[in-house]
Amino acid sequence: MARRPRLSILIGLIACAMPLAAAAQVEYIDPAGGFTQVVATTNDGIKTIFVSGQVGQGDTLREHAESAFAGVVRRLEQAGATPADVVKIRIFVKDFEPAQYPTIAEARLATFPTEDQWPASTMVGVNELFAESLRVEIEAIAVVAEPGVDLRIERFAPSNGFSGAVAVTAHGVKTVYAAGQVGPGEDLAEQTAAVWERVAQRLDAAGASLADLIKATTYIVDFDPETDLPAYRAGREQALALDDMPASTLLGIPKLAADQYRIEIDGIAVVGVDGNAVEREFIDPATGFTQAVTARGTGPKVVQVSGQVGQPGDSLESQADQVYANLRRRLEAAGAGPEDLLKTVIYMPEYTRGDFAVVDAARKAHGFPDEAVPAATLLGIQSLFADGALLEIEGIAVVEP
Repeated sequence: MARRPRLSILIGLIACAMPLAAAAQVEYIDPAGGFTQVVATTNDGIKTIFVSGQVGQGDTLREHAESAFAGVVRRLEQAGATPADVVKIRIFVKDFEPAQYPTIAEARLATFPTEDQWPASTMVGVNELFAESLRVEIEAIAVVAEPGVDLRIERFAPSNGFSGAVAVTAHGVKTVYAAGQVGPGEDLAEQTAAVWERVAQRLDAAGASLADLIKATTYIVDFDPETDLPAYRAGREQALALDDMPASTLLGIPKLAADQYRIEIDGIAVVGVDGNAVEREFIDPATGFTQAVTARGTGPKVVQVSGQVGQPGDSLESQADQVYANLRRRLEAAGAGPEDLLKTVIYMPEYTRGDFAVVDAARKAHGFPDEAVPAATLLGIQSLFADGALLEIEGIAVVEP
């Protein structure tokens, strides 16, 4: 009997000394009230960094773009990264016109000057940003490795300052970020089919396929739910025949990079390499998408949550309450909780400055903690899946094994 406490202590000491290689460490860098500027999660020497939408200032669009990119660089430095570590960016431009694209492209190229730095990139026009004076907002994902840890970043189909796809391989898992793709066609259905085919091509070049997709985001110009949703579905069904559909968000926006384009799609795929498997779970499949998709290789589980919505026609307060209730339910179904949510994007038609306070109140009411607030981007867009829908929120969570 006298020896048992010593044995218990010895077991405890051994347990404490064992390496916790699979445990992820999360850093919240510069919380800003309702969101965090940078959230980084590190697992087994690989750090993934989510940079919230950074905005610019100035008298001209060029000044706004350059200062927004400079803001991204500063946030990367806070997390121990550089532009060379960026794998995906999304650029949102208020009152965008296609003739302005070269201005944005030049600012992007100044930030990522060589092909071995070019990230996957999506650029779309939006109706509003957080404040009326803002013109450009840019969010980013970067990946860095600790010394001695094997990380491979490959960039495919480089063109005009960005890569068509970027593949990140570490610990037997490859994550592929496909840039926003556009395509030819006389109508939305034809363009949709062509765009999905280009997404497939980008994934194939990077060693993945459409079956490996865990998240897709679709942007449709002047989206009318009554006429455009059936056309989009027809084009998707022509090119995308999957048993398990990715998590998805569909958005109506005012402009893409050129007037002939009606639709742009970007995506994220995950595939095992070197004999390693990736376990996926497709939670609550719906028509043409899945509400939440999980992927896990040798480390923590990543959860991609589709854009969550409320009842169209309800007040913003009611829809915000429903959205956060749905978001929490999706996380819990995936084995996660509000504290595991690391990145969100908030989409709002008819956005005005005071709306964020309504949304943030709903976040708190549903138990999403103030001490672990995700990186976030808030965008005023043209429309959502239905008339009267005022809010949609998508998210990324990381769950300990």
